[in-house]
Amino acid sequence: MGTIVLCELKKVKPKWWQLLLISFVLYQVGGMFLGISLDSADKLFTWVQLGLFSYTYLAATNILAAVVILNEFTNKAATTTFTYKQERWKIYIGKIITIFIISLMIYAIIFCFMLIISFISFRSTLTLEVIVKHLVLTLKAYGYQMLMVTGTASIALVCKNYVAPIIYIGIQLFFSFLYLNSFAMRPYVPFSLPVVNNLMLIKDQYRILKGLAVQPSQVAIAVILFIGGLALGLIYTNKMEVEK
Repeated sequence: MGTIVLCELKKVKPKWWQLLLISFVLYQVGGMFLGISLDSADKLFTWVQLGLFSYTYLAATNILAAVVILNEFTNKAATTTFTYKQERWKIYIGKIITIFIISLMIYAIIFCFMLIISFISFRSTLTLEVIVKHLVLTLKAYGYQMLMVTGTASIALVCKNYVAPIIYIGIQLFFSFLYLNSFAMRPYVPFSLPVVNNLMLIKDQYRILKGLAVQPSQVAIAVILFIGGLALGLIYTNKMEVEK
């Protein structure tokens, strides 16, 4: 399995300068809609991560999932890949693990960006407590977000094009934004899970966030999506015919 993951990472070829550039762009996108004054490290992490966790990482990780899966078909390398001596299900799992690894690298780089900016601009407020609090929130958001990528990966695999995954990403973004405006739908929208813990930090400031919490039903639906996406991908990988 380790060999497969290394091969997949080489196919994607995530060079450090590319990861840094992508991470910097995502950081900028995450904070571009901020309309408040940032005067402490805690506020910087809280508000920038609201943007990152609500829409930026959602789009980025799902696009990454589609790229990793569709790489074989866009490069016409599927025949070679799926005739490895390794079992096909291991190849698919290897791709999912690759998505997890690259996503974690992006999360880590952007977290380091915020640490550096906080140290430069708000050094007196950058305490160990603040760092640990937001590191835990970042890891929770990462875990929840990874529950969503198998669905996109399986859709990309079945459709073998970018249109269907992009539509699915659009659906996720739509329901994520709808989440705040519909109290009745909140228990049934898993796509907002990565940002809920961050929203809870500011829920006393906004009436619309009253009673906000991670709902067990959200987590259950997210786990079902993860397992369903993984199962669909594994079944389809084992049964699909590869054109030579």
